Amino acid sequence: MGKGQSKSYDISTNPQKASHKRPKSSNQRESLLLSRNSTNIDDNTQLNNQPNGDKSPTEQKPDNRGDHSVETKKSDINGIADNNSNLESHEKQKDSETPVVTENNKQEVETLDSKGEPSEEVQVDSAKDSSESNSYNPKEESDQIDKALEDYIESQKREESKEKEDIITEESDLKEEVVESEQTVTVELSESKEEVLKEDNQIGEEEQKEDSETKPELKEDSDKEEDIIKPETEFQEEDITKTETEFQEEVQAVVVATDQQEESQVKETVEKEEAETETSQDTPEDTEDKPVVESETVQFNTVISLETTPLGSDRSPQEADTREGAVDFVEPQVDIVPPADPAVPVEEPTLPESASLVSSELVVQVSSEVDIDMPSVEAVVCGVDDLKDGEMREVDVGEGKALLVKENGQFYAIGNKCTHYGAPLAKGALSNGRVRCPWHGACFNVKTGDIEDFPGLDSLPKFDVTVADGKVKVKGDKALLTSSKVQKSMCKQSADNQKSVLIIGGGPASVICAETLRKEGFTGKITIATQERHLPYDRIKLSKAMDSSADAIALRNADFYKTNGIDILNNKKAMSVDSQAKIVKFEDESSLNYTSLVIATGGKPRQLPINGADFENVCLLRTPDDANKIAETAKGKKVVIIGSSFIGMEVAAFLADKAESVFVVDIIKVPFQLVLGEKVGSVLQKLHEDQGVKFYFERGIKEFTGNGNRATEAVLSDDTKLPCDLAILGVGVVPATDFLKDSDITMTNRGFIPVDKNMKTNVDGIYAAGDIVEFPLFTAGDQQVNVQHWQMAHAHGKAAALGILEKNEDVKSVPFFWTMMYKKSIRYTGYGFGYDDIVVHGDLDAPNFTAFYTKGDDVVAVATLGTDPVAAQVAEIMYAGQKILKAEIQDSIDAVVEKFAKL
Repeated sequence: MGKGQSKSYDISTNPQKASHKRPKSSNQRESLLLSRNSTNIDDNTQLNNQPNGDKSPTEQKPDNRGDHSVETKKSDINGIADNNSNLESHEKQKDSETPVVTENNKQEVETLDSKGEPSEEVQVDSAKDSSESNSYNPKEESDQIDKALEDYIESQKREESKEKEDIITEESDLKEEVVESEQTVTVELSESKEEVLKEDNQIGEEEQKEDSETKPELKEDSDKEEDIIKPETEFQEEDITKTETEFQEEVQAVVVATDQQEESQVKETVEKEEAETETSQDTPEDTEDKPVVESETVQFNTVISLETTPLGSDRSPQEADTREGAVDFVEPQVDIVPPADPAVPVEEPTLPESASLVSSELVVQVSSEVDIDMPSVEAVVCGVDDLKDGEMREVDVGEGKALLVKENGQFYAIGNKCTHYGAPLAKGALSNGRVRCPWHGACFNVKTGDIEDFPGLDSLPKFDVTVADGKVKVKGDKALLTSSKVQKSMCKQSADNQKSVLIIGGGPASVICAETLRKEGFTGKITIATQERHLPYDRIKLSKAMDSSADAIALRNADFYKTNGIDILNNKKAMSVDSQAKIVKFEDESSLNYTSLVIATGGKPRQLPINGADFENVCLLRTPDDANKIAETAKGKKVVIIGSSFIGMEVAAFLADKAESVFVVDIIKVPFQLVLGEKVGSVLQKLHEDQGVKFYFERGIKEFTGNGNRATEAVLSDDTKLPCDLAILGVGVVPATDFLKDSDITMTNRGFIPVDKNMKTNVDGIYAAGDIVEFPLFTAGDQQVNVQHWQMAHAHGKAAALGILEKNEDVKSVPFFWTMMYKKSIRYTGYGFGYDDIVVHGDLDAPNFTAFYTKGDDVVAVATLGTDPVAAQVAEIMYAGQKILKAEIQDSIDAVVEKFAKL
């Protein structure tokens, strides 16, 4: 069981709730927000494009009516109004009220209009009166003067009226154009978002189609699992390294620059009008009567409101539960301080200072001791008798969802989605206070939400449950109910603690080890040294989504490590370990001291000692750079893959619809023969052949031949020649432990490091974890085994950290792995090495089956396709220390269901 309890919020965006209406409150930063939103939507679309050369929205010509044109037109309205006021005052020779640019709920400019009548002074020269008295007719001249004056006044009024009408018309037109521009931006954003979601749907349809052909009730779940394989949005890639301060500074810089620009424009307009007015005046009286127009600096308080969609919302299975949600910048309403880790802020106006962004999801760290006043919601979810003991159900609580569990007469409520890839936990396996994910085997405590087995980094939120009057009520923070992840609180590094833990390697064992140390109170120095140039990433996606960038598949972003005092040193290849001096030396001639050392360097691809293996187009797959290069180079080319296990077959599946041809070569009879057997391997072979992949089995690769430094042909052991523009070697991995050969650390003749149940090596203070170790597997009678599973590496990292802290906890994790090809997902649990028979139930042609791997009388492993949650149930039976006998499953799988129900 996990220790302690913490809360956090994990929220992804909701395209359906996004609003781009013209704000009711005054805000002349609207173009800034729209421009930022448009960029994020385009980036998201571009990153999710399939590698078929489709043009992303970011490459399209921008609409000149949007964004900045909105600001320009609003400024024009202000200028016209000001000019109108000045013109009136000049022509009427009477003070007019100073035009004032104000900010109101309509963000319109109001000009105070003077209604004074123009006046003229008629002066009669006294000299003329005396000299021309004989011909002078006072009445006639007076009438003429009166008529001329009336005509002049009338003409001035007509001109004035016409000018006012023109100004009003032009101002109205400009306002209509502003509204039209805003509507155009909204439509374009909506279209961009629809394009993003459409591309997401194309990916998510894979698992959906699988389950629609096999088991309809699993259809929705499988769609979401396939969705996860796609890389994250470019918004995450661009913003993932921004800290809270950087984000604040960026927004403030834009706001200040815009204020200055607007102030300058207003001032220039006023000065120009003043100059023109002064030039047009003919008499001193006009100058004196001219109204004084002062430039007013208008202050705009820009506020940002971000609307988000929780995991498990009303988005489709293809849209939800991924790390790909785009950020929607919506109507400015309330101030929100952006968190320190880039991603999606929540819709609530007040957030804890510990908020941190991870990908497109918000994870707010909240320790169990902190009382945070967040909006809560409570709902009656069922009757007391609606659930039997040992049952669980996904329930609606307000706009969110929870997993309701009943065990031993008690009700519990936790998050409803697995924190790994978002699988619906209600479809998983519930046993003895924990629920196991149906997809990949992660386990969560139903009382606390803590993650107890892997894969996955985070825990689930938990909610309050009350029973009264025969009704079950669930209550929880609104944000938590629309979240699926809780990031446990971690301690900070202290200068008072002089101890240091050095972790070599950048995989999941390293990350989990470092995080566990901080969660368990270690305040010393933690350093992860990796020979890669990237932050630790989700390596299993390299062969499943080869066009993913390193940032898109990062396990955590840089701010997370910085915030929690975990130093990441890249490009650090370890060369030696001096266990006496406690020093590790690196290839760059630097060195690091340690108090405790964890070695988690993983494997490295096995190379073939054949001619032509060093051609530049003969590739290995180990890093995101390798995967990206292969994905780009293979388009429209002839590809030869050597090896038909997981790497080779997943690469073949990814390239099948992108390359001109894909050939797979191996010395065995069918794909996955050694692990899954001939029956299951034949099923997967047919899946590939239906997609155009050709196999050359029971023969090996002899050499590559070519011109210059490029291979053009792959020559097989039977002298068959295959055209080759690109070759990929997927013939397994070997432990990356060469640098330990002169150390005191014991290794096997194959280069693996033997460890105990707490991951301790033979050298005090040195631990090892992940693919490089042989450890006692409890489901195999504590036999020393090597299990190269993503999930198992997580468990090793946790055990090593607890060992360092002298909180020893034996590794008790049931091996669980998966592979996905052509809309089909195989789940495998147990340790089947040395199996001697396979018992298959179901339809291999559909395909929809459960395959039991037996050794003697015992079932040692199981593989399933389309029969969830059988794999999760078998894993729980094995975890409980119980056996499944071959005789029990010979005729059906009912014995598994019954045995699981009795746990």
